Amino acid sequence: MKKIVIDSFPISTPYMGFGEFCRQLGERLSKQAAELRARYGIELYFIVPPHSKGCFGNEVHYISIPISLRWMLPLFPIRADLFHQPYQNSRTKRLRLAKKQLLTIHDINFIYEKKGKRLQRATRRFQQKIDQSDYVNYISQFVREDVEKHFHIYHPGRVIHNGVTDLSTLAQSCPLPANLPKSFFFHISSLMRKKNVHLLVEMMKYLPDQNLVIAGNWSGDYACMLQQQIKEENLRNIYILPNVTEAEKAALYARCRAFLFPSLCEGFGLPPVEAMKLGKPIFLSTLTSLPEIGGEVAFYWNDLSPKPMAETIRKQMAVFDATPSYSNQLKQNAARFNWEDCVAQYIKYYLEIIES
Repeated sequence: MKKIVIDSFPISTPYMGFGEFCRQLGERLSKQAAELRARYGIELYFIVPPHSKGCFGNEVHYISIPISLRWMLPLFPIRADLFHQPYQNSRTKRLRLAKKQLLTIHDINFIYEKKGKRLQRATRRFQQKIDQSDYVNYISQFVREDVEKHFHIYHPGRVIHNGVTDLSTLAQSCPLPANLPKSFFFHISSLMRKKNVHLLVEMMKYLPDQNLVIAGNWSGDYACMLQQQIKEENLRNIYILPNVTEAEKAALYARCRAFLFPSLCEGFGLPPVEAMKLGKPIFLSTLTSLPEIGGEVAFYWNDLSPKPMAETIRKQMAVFDATPSYSNQLKQNAARFNWEDCVAQYIKYYLEIIES
């Protein structure tokens, strides 16, 4: 039997970035484990923290490692025909006895966020991780081009877009959080500076007849700055929500007028696709991967200044409201990003690598 080992340690935070990706990948791979075993003689093994052992069912195997011992994983005598690192921040550099290694690259945002010695150190470590891999894949064409521009790539690689879950069914089962207006624009993110949320806050001065709901983690320095900005500007049309549940997020997407996302740096752009799957218009910056994800049906801010941003919203919302078919166009565009196709492409890539 051939063995594929997949690092799924972020499963402990399933609704945060890499954790969500590892959860979706693991759940769908496990559903095909019996067929992979019978047809190709392949057994699937997942590296998980002890409390997540068994999370993908009984058709797959588990390598349970406490977080305190993750650094020792390269020393473990784990034999594998393929070791997949589904995220570039994995602390496991390599499995010593793995014949082939695949690295999934989600972004290289540190290139734009770090400076000086911190940037040099991060760049050196990332190049080492690439060098230690035999194959790579990227979650968007933008990420591929960005990586190839900044790093030396010697390995075969391909683009496999992430899947995105359709939240429409979940949205129906959850009421909106209390005290929200009936009509509102929506933004959800990690509330980091690169998300450009301060522009949305200032923009709302020019949309006094509209409301904006902002959801995310409000405990960081940037989020505190946003709260101070809202207070100083006395903006009463902005509503703050702390970390929302998956069901609450779905309900907010379903009931908002539009989703606003002026981010400076995205490897993929999950929230805009989630909004499109519910037929909601999205407003995006023209930067990094967002035009690739939004396609021709998204609305774009060509000028990331608050007043022009407000003018764009008024103009393009009129277009959306006057076009009954627009909602379906958005759903069709978002349908490109589904987990079934995503996982099918990973399985195809696994087979090609093992047979090469």
